Amino acid sequence: MIGAGNVGFHLGKRLFKKEHNIVQVFSRKIAKAEYLSTKIKAQAIDDLSDLVIDADFYIIAVHDDAIKEVSDKISQKKGIVVHTSGSINTDRLDKHSEYGSFYPLQTFTIKNKPDWKTIPFCYCGNNSSSEKKIKQLVRSISKNDNKITDEQRLSLHLPAVIVNNFTNHLIGIAKDICFKHSVPFELLVPLLRESLKKAEIHNPYEIQTGPARRDDQKTIKKHLSLLSKEQYRAVYKLLSESILKTEAERNNKS
Repeated sequence: MIGAGNVGFHLGKRLFKKEHNIVQVFSRKIAKAEYLSTKIKAQAIDDLSDLVIDADFYIIAVHDDAIKEVSDKISQKKGIVVHTSGSINTDRLDKHSEYGSFYPLQTFTIKNKPDWKTIPFCYCGNNSSSEKKIKQLVRSISKNDNKITDEQRLSLHLPAVIVNNFTNHLIGIAKDICFKHSVPFELLVPLLRESLKKAEIHNPYEIQTGPARRDDQKTIKKHLSLLSKEQYRAVYKLLSESILKTEAERNNKS
């Protein structure tokens, strides 16, 4: 396991639970490698030159910018090399004879235990042999396996960023506004859950509501006056304009 951050931590624990033998955990910070290694009975290392040469898989779970550098440094290894990134092409690993992607489509944090039964797992390999082996590894830890090309994975990563990272940021803004005006954020949780529930079964554009959907400029102006931060006003304006424009386009088509 090359990387002991959020993804590497949970992947390592999941693979160990499913009785895979994790030989080593690498991290540039030895303390992080040791923290994970103690949970999965692996050797902790902080030097890539110490990696064993005959592992079946080398799972690169590091920042996107470091993937190629790490891959190039372990080019003499015999096993299949995979990375866990949603946005990096697998050709960054092309110094190896067998390589591919091993991408769990979920957000991970160290403190929160993921529900592996619901996590979609995307994979691909550079040839039929590597792809078969990667698929077997995926299926050993997840029943939601999906063969996805590099192009498809990048196209999937974009909306994943929108529904996860952007939505989380908007929730953060909402929480900040609640705090500023001394109203409990908890009152919004049922609304948030209902919105996600509806989005699963309906076309989101068809169930859009709110002042932007109605072109209610009076309410929009009131809301803008409550926003003390310029970046919040910019976000509100941009999203409102997008909703209004989308609705106009839908009406023109009908």
